Amino acid sequence: MKREVSVTKRRGFRPAGLWIIASALVIGTVRADEANPAAAPTGSSSGTGETAESGQAPVSGSGKAKQSGWEGIVQQTEPEKKQKKSPTGDVQMQEVTVSGEAEWTSPDLTSGEPNAPILPTTAPVVSTFGTPINVMDAPRQITPVNQTLLRTSGALYQGYMDPLSISSILPTAYTELNWGMGNSVTIRGRQALPYINGIEMTLQNDAMQGVPFSWNMVENMDIQEGPANAVFGATQASTGSVNYITKQPYFDKFRGRVWDTTGMYQQYLWGADIGGPVDKEGKLAWRFSYMGQEQGSYYQYMYNDQQNFYFTVGWKPTDNYSANFYGDYGMYDFYPELADLMNRPTNQLIQNGLYLPGTVPGFPFTVAQGGPATGSAINPPFNTYAQSPVGINRRATIWSPYGGGNANNGFAQLVQTVQVNDDLQIVNNSFLWYTKTEWLEPQLYAMQYTPGDYEFDNRTEVRWTFDPLASEPEKPKTKEEQGLENVFGKLLLKSSVDTGVEWHYEYHDDYFSESAWAYGNSWSLVDPLNPAFANPALFYLPGTKQFNSFINNPKAAFGGLWHVPGAPANYFYEPLNGASGSTFGHYWSVAPFWQHNLQITDKFALYFGVRATAYFWDFTTPEGPAGMPQIPGVTTASLQQASLAPLINISPTYKPFDWMTAYFNYNWSYVNNVAVIGGAAPTFDAASFRLLNQLIEGGLKFNLLNDKLFITAAGFTQDQQLNNLGLPPTPATITGYEVNLAYQPDKHWWVRAGYIDMHGVENWTALTHGPSMRQDYSTAFALQQALALNTNLGLPPGIYNMIGFPEQYASATITYTSDIGLGGTIQGIVMSDQYLDYLGSAKIPTQYILNAQIFYVQPKWEARLYLYNFTNNNYWLPFGLGSAGSRAFNESSIVAGWPFWIEGNVVFKF
Repeated sequence: MKREVSVTKRRGFRPAGLWIIASALVIGTVRADEANPAAAPTGSSSGTGETAESGQAPVSGSGKAKQSGWEGIVQQTEPEKKQKKSPTGDVQMQEVTVSGEAEWTSPDLTSGEPNAPILPTTAPVVSTFGTPINVMDAPRQITPVNQTLLRTSGALYQGYMDPLSISSILPTAYTELNWGMGNSVTIRGRQALPYINGIEMTLQNDAMQGVPFSWNMVENMDIQEGPANAVFGATQASTGSVNYITKQPYFDKFRGRVWDTTGMYQQYLWGADIGGPVDKEGKLAWRFSYMGQEQGSYYQYMYNDQQNFYFTVGWKPTDNYSANFYGDYGMYDFYPELADLMNRPTNQLIQNGLYLPGTVPGFPFTVAQGGPATGSAINPPFNTYAQSPVGINRRATIWSPYGGGNANNGFAQLVQTVQVNDDLQIVNNSFLWYTKTEWLEPQLYAMQYTPGDYEFDNRTEVRWTFDPLASEPEKPKTKEEQGLENVFGKLLLKSSVDTGVEWHYEYHDDYFSESAWAYGNSWSLVDPLNPAFANPALFYLPGTKQFNSFINNPKAAFGGLWHVPGAPANYFYEPLNGASGSTFGHYWSVAPFWQHNLQITDKFALYFGVRATAYFWDFTTPEGPAGMPQIPGVTTASLQQASLAPLINISPTYKPFDWMTAYFNYNWSYVNNVAVIGGAAPTFDAASFRLLNQLIEGGLKFNLLNDKLFITAAGFTQDQQLNNLGLPPTPATITGYEVNLAYQPDKHWWVRAGYIDMHGVENWTALTHGPSMRQDYSTAFALQQALALNTNLGLPPGIYNMIGFPEQYASATITYTSDIGLGGTIQGIVMSDQYLDYLGSAKIPTQYILNAQIFYVQPKWEARLYLYNFTNNNYWLPFGLGSAGSRAFNESSIVAGWPFWIEGNVVFKF
C-alpha cells in the first residue's frame, strides 16, 4: 500500500499587501494629474500594427519618443516610411527603422547609457505572439531588457548567467547556478526556454547547454513569463521564455567602442564593437563584436576563459526586401560547477559558518567514502569518527585537479523579409546551431562528451492585416449606442494574422555519466584529525574500488561504465542512463501554426493561436568501445517514435482607458521530456512526449503620468512536468502573483521595482516512491563496506512542497544621472526562506543583498565602478532551484554568496 504524504505550506514575511495598497494610492493620485484628455498617453490602440525593420525578432523598432523631455535623446532615425492610418485612425502595419544600435537609443546615445529610456512601453517588443506589439497590449507579463538595464544590473560583466543580476530588475528572474553552464534566466521557479531572434535553442535541457554562456552577441532580450505561444512554439517544458535579440548592423554611420572590465577575484573581461554602412546609400551595413575573458572566481580553483566572435550583415537593396545575417563563434575553457562548490549544507553551516568534518574508516584506501551528511531526517550522519563542527573558508570547493572542460559552439542565422504591401509581409528565418564540448568532474563522477551536435530550424511566416470596416462611412449614433460604445468600444473587427510553418532537424551524439552523483558529501573539505584526507588530489572517484567495479560491467547500474571512444582515458559513460543524457540519433519536426490577433473594438481584443508539432524520433545508445557486449535492455536500447504536440492559447484583453489594460491568458500544450543536451533517450516511452504544460493567468497593466510610470500585476497558476535526473517526470503546480513597476520621469531618474509571491508543489502520488536526494553513497557501496544502507532511495509517495527557492522575492533598482554625466545606482534584493530538503530540516533564512554603482558618462568615453554586496552580507543560494532537476543536489551542495567585491568598467567610443 502506498503511503500518502502531504507537506503543509510554509510561509514567511508577507509585504504584498503594502505593494497593492501603494499601487492603488499611486493610481488614484496620477489619475488626477491626467484629468486633461489631451495629456493622456497615446499608447497602442490595436496591438496589431508595428513590425520590425527586418521583419523579424532582431529589431523591435525605435518608434517615436512619446515622453516629454526626451528630445535629442530618443529619436527616430532614417525615417523611410511614416505611419499610415486607416479611416478609423488605427495604425496599420508599418516599417519601423532604427539606428542600428539597441532599439531604444539614438546615434547620439550609444547603447547602454545609464540615462537611456528603460520603460517597457517605449517600443514594440518581440514576443511569442509573432508580430511585435506594445507591452500594454500583450496579454502576458513581458519585460524588455535593453543594454541600459543589462549594464545597470551588472549581468554583462559576470561572464556567465549568474543567479542575481537580472533579478535586481525583475524579481521572478532569480536564477539557479545551473552547473555554471546555463544559457537562460530562471522564470517563476524554472529555467526559461532560450530563443535567438525568435528561434528556440533546443540543444539544451532546462537551459543547461553544457557550455558557459556568452553575452557578446546580445543586444537586448525580451523576457516573457509563462510558456511560448503558437508562433515560437516550445519543445520542452518551461515557465517562461527569453528571446535574445542579437546585435544589429550600423546603417547610419561608422561607429565603435572598445572596453575593459577588471574586478576582484581575477575577473578580467575585454572587448570591441565596430561597424557601419558599406555604401553611401545605406543599403549594406555590417557590425563585428569581440569579447574575451579570463576569469577566476570567488570559489577556489574555478575558472571560465572565453573567446567569442560575433558578426552581422544587413542588406536592404529595395524598400520591399531586406536580409540580415547573424553569426557567432565561441571557444571555452572552463571548470564546471555541478554540485562541486561547498558541500554538507547544514543549518550550522548556513547560520554560523560551522562545517561538519570527518571521514569514514578505511580512508584513504577506498579514497572516496567520508563525512557526515546534511543532518536531515532522511539523510542521517554515518561517520563513526564524528568530529565537532569547525569554521571553514566560504571559498572552499570539492574541486579535483583532474577535472575541467573545453568547448566550441556557434550559430549562423539568416532572416529575410519581403514587404509585399502595407498589409502583407513574408518573413523567413533560418537558423543553424553547432556545439562540441567535453567536461569532467571526477570527484562526483559527472562527465559529458559531445563530439559534435547540431540543430537546423527554418520558420516561414506570412503576416497580414485586414480591416473590413475601414472603408465604411461613419453613421450617426443614438444616445444608447453612444453609451454602449463608451463601455465596450467602437466596433473595429480588425485582424492581424501571423501564420506559417516551422520545421526542425537535430542531431545528437552524446555521452554522459551520472552513476556516482550521490558522492557530494563524501569529501571532507577540512579534517582536523586527518588533515591529509582533505587533499583535493584525493577527490577522485575513478581511484576507488567501487567505481572500478562498474567499469566494463554490464550488470552495474545503467549498464555499467564504459570508456568513451575517442575521449581522454578517464572519460567513462553509462549507456542506459535515461534522461541523464547518453544517446545517439536524430529527430525532425514540422509545425504549422496560426496566431490571430483580433481587435474586436477599440477596447476589446482577442488573441488566439494554435500550433501542432509533429515529431519523428530515432535514437539508440551511442557507440561503445571495441568488445563492449550488445545486450538489449542491458547495454543497448533504441527508440523509433512519432508524436504530436498540440498547443492552444486564448487571451482576451479589455482596455477601458488608454492607460489601462486587463487581460486573461490560457495556454495549453504538450511538450517533451528530453535528455540533458536536448535529445531523446533511447529508454523513453510514448508518455515522454505527452507532458502537460498549462498556464492560467490574469493581469492588469497601467501606463500612467504620460508614459512615465508603468505598473503591471498578475496572478497565475501553471501546471508542468518536472525534470528528474534519472527518474520519470512528475506533475507539479506553481501558483502566485506579482507586481512590477518602472518609473522614469525624465532623463535624470529611473526606478524599477517588483515583488513576486509563489508556491510550488510536486505530485508524486502516481509513483511507488517520492522525491529522492543526491547524498552520500550508493547502496552497492553500503553493502560492500558494511555501512548503513543508502538513505537516498526516496521518500514515500505524496505531495511535497517545492524546495530550493524563496516563495517571496522583492527587488528594486534606482538610478540617477546628472547633467554632467555623473551618477549612481542602488540595488536591493530581499528573499524569504529557502528550504533545502522536503521535510524542512535545513533552510536558508530570509536574507538581503545590496549593490551600488558609480558612473561617469561622456560622449567619447565612460567609466563605471560596481560595488557588489557592499554590506558584506554572508548570504547563501541553493544549488538547485524550484522545478529544476538539480534540486536533488540541495542536501549535498550549496552556493556561498560572494562577499563585498568591486569591479570596474571603462569604455572608449568612436
